[in-house]
Order: sequence, then C-alpha cells, then structure tokens
Amino acid sequence: VRHGRWAAAVVQGWRWMGQKKVVKKQKGEDAEEETSFSSVKKERVKREFDMADIQELIADGNPAMHRPSDAGKVYMLDKAELKELFPAGIAGAWHLLLFGTRSRLPQQYRRMDDWWNVALKDTPGMIIRKEASHLMSALHCLARDSAKAFSDGGGPEKLPTPGFLLDGAPGTGKSAVLNHVAHWAMKTGEWIVVWVPHASTLVAGGGMFAREHIDKEEVLGEIILQPAYAVKLLTEIVQMNGDRLSSLMIEDEGEQVSIPAAVEALSAQLLVQREAKAHTILDKVFATLKSQTKYPVLVAVDEINALHGMSMYRDLNFKHVHAHNVKMAKLLGAFRDHGYRRGVVVGAATRQGKFCHMKLPAQGSKPIHVRGFDIDEIETYLEYMYRVKDFFTPVSKELLEYLVFCTAGRPLDVEKACSHEIFNLGMRVMPKHYRKTQYYKDGGFDEGLITDPAIKDLDEL
Repeated sequence: VRHGRWAAAVVQGWRWMGQKKVVKKQKGEDAEEETSFSSVKKERVKREFDMADIQELIADGNPAMHRPSDAGKVYMLDKAELKELFPAGIAGAWHLLLFGTRSRLPQQYRRMDDWWNVALKDTPGMIIRKEASHLMSALHCLARDSAKAFSDGGGPEKLPTPGFLLDGAPGTGKSAVLNHVAHWAMKTGEWIVVWVPHASTLVAGGGMFAREHIDKEEVLGEIILQPAYAVKLLTEIVQMNGDRLSSLMIEDEGEQVSIPAAVEALSAQLLVQREAKAHTILDKVFATLKSQTKYPVLVAVDEINALHGMSMYRDLNFKHVHAHNVKMAKLLGAFRDHGYRRGVVVGAATRQGKFCHMKLPAQGSKPIHVRGFDIDEIETYLEYMYRVKDFFTPVSKELLEYLVFCTAGRPLDVEKACSHEIFNLGMRVMPKHYRKTQYYKDGGFDEGLITDPAIKDLDEL
C-alpha cells in the first residue's frame, strides 16, 4: 500500500508539471498559454568563434585527407555526419562525450552527476593520434597493393596480415583510434566496413536468444544463437555500405539477389520467420564478403578480447558457455583465421569492466600499444577547446603539468578533469543553465581566471 501511494503521488506530480501554465510577458502585456510537459524546449545558445583563431590547430575535417604529418592536430567532428555514418553509434566513451547518456528522458532531466553529460561540447574535436596515422597508412597500402594483385582475377589466398590489434591501459584512447580508422575507411568510399562498437554485448548474456545442441543425445544447449543481433547487424551493414553491397549477390530461396535486397526482404518478414532465417542470411553475407575481391573489407571490433573468453550465457547445466560457442561472437571475433581474401580485422581491447582480463586473440606479432597524450597533445587539445569557447580556463604551464601528473596523459581522465567546475567555470550543465563554483564572483576567485562574460554573476541571479 505504501509503495502504491508513493507511485500515485509521483504520477500526480508529473501530471501537475505537465499541466502547469507558463506566464509570459510580451511587449508589456501579460499573456498566458498552456504547454504540455513534452513540448517544453529550451534553446541551446551556441557560442560563436572565428575559424581563423583555430586554423593552425586543426587538420582537414575529412579524415580521408589526413596524412601522417597531421598527427598531433585536432580534427573537428560533425555529430550529424557521425550519426548517419555509424547507425550503431561510435565506440568507447566518445559516444557519451558527444551524445550524452542514452535515456528516454529529455536532456534537461537526465542525471547531472554524470560528468559526461556536463562535458557535451558545441564543437567537438579529436586529436589525431600517431597510432591512427600509422594504421591508416598501412590500410591504404594494403588496399592499393591488393587491388593490383586481384585486378587480373588471380591474387593470393589472403592478405599478408590478418589485421591489427590495439591494447593499452584503460582510458588511453584505444576506442578513439578505432573510431578514427573506421571514419577514415567510410570517407574514402573504397572499403566495406563491418562496424561492431560494443562487442561485449554479444557475450553479456542479455537479450533474446535461442539454443542449439552439439550432441543430440546429450542435450545441453551449448550453442547460443542471437537472431535479433543478427538482423540488427545486417541492417547496419547495409545502411553503411549500401552502394558497394549492391553489386554483391547471395542466394536467397533459389534466386541470386543483391545483399541489400535480401536484407530488406528479411526485415519485411514476420518475427518468427525473420528469427528463423536471420543467421542463415548472416552466414551467406559474410561468406560473400570473405570470398569477394572487388572491395577491401574492414572489420572494426571494439572490445574484441571479450569475444575470446567465457560468456555470461549458461548451458542447461548452468555452466558458463565459452564465447566461441556464441555464434555471432565466433564470427566477429575471428582474427588469424577470419577467412577474408581481401579483408583485415582491426580490434581494440577493453581494459575496464567484467571482460577487462580477457586475453586478445592469438596473433603473429605484438599488438599496437596505445599510449596516453603527451604534454604537447594536451596543450593542443586544451587550446582548441579554449578557442572554440568550450573551455574557459586559460591554458597555462601549471595547468598542463598538473593534468599530466594527475591523469598520466589518459585522454578520458583529461576530459573528466576538464569537465569539472574547478577547471572550467563556464561549463554548461543544461540549456540556459550554468554550473559555477560557489567561489565564483565578478573577476573570479583568482584574478587570472577568465570566465565566459555572457554568464551573469551569482549576485544577479
């Protein structure tokens, strides 16, 4: 009864908020109008800046034009373009930094104690890492050399390398490097990109799944099928590579159809038929991608080491199922034996969460170790944010040395520190709302601090 009354009170409070009246004054006359709770929108005032002020700090906005000499510069990110290119989202903490927490609530009613909701930027940018430049150069050479080798219909059985693996301490930017490489491959227009930004969800034990049995006599349900994930992955592959996939054919119900047509027909079926057919279509699509040599294929998988350990699924004896028995995890986690004639796998390890101790797949050489920012990269990044007015504390030698000491150059910790009100007195939390330290006065707690002049003083609020 107590919980029922509490729920009723909460519902009644939300109804009252939705039916409240907003009183406005227009030209000296009082006007009343009723607005619904969902229709209340607060405009976000975007700060303006001069592009000439950041010209020496930024590289070309198109990652296909990036060169090794651009390492250490910032390239500006277009949120709308990223949403269009990557329907599954982007990998790592960068998705939170760009788009905030995934929630059904409006932005102004989400949890404000999550620092990434505070760090949302009007003009986001990403430092071009040396590791990303080396990877893009290597992939460019592989695509160019393989095009010559396969031009006459022959060519080797596979490329000289199965791919590249990224490893490093938590928060050093492994996922950011993977995002940059996948963005580069999409913008070149040459690659077919299979994008898996959150591979750990395949083995986390969630969602609807089906079972198959290795031994028909000993029925244990050791093979895990995930038809919903399969349909989602096929849809995203077609959205990202529709033009290039149109020329690749698979067999569907005795006919040769293009991959986009087969996926569209699959999506149009009823739920039961769609789930029964999803893995069959997925296997045929990947078999075609592995055998074709017309386009280079890039399989970019974040948290790839999660696909090489024990999953959270259990068999009918309540024992954990290995990730190799999860059909999609085995397909997307393959590295040395991936089977692509003209394709490579680029994977990044996760060193946080329940899968942080999983080993990377076996490889012939050591993985690429992603280091943190050096002091010059931190200075470039802070100077960029300061000039585009997303950061309001002047960049000084003391601030840089403090950040290097406290964060060890880890980009994620640098972002977290810079989103805090101590470092950034003008950082916004909600539209038309500002978060300021209690010591902020006109002129600042320290006379050397510069704050946004558009923000009113606390005494005036």
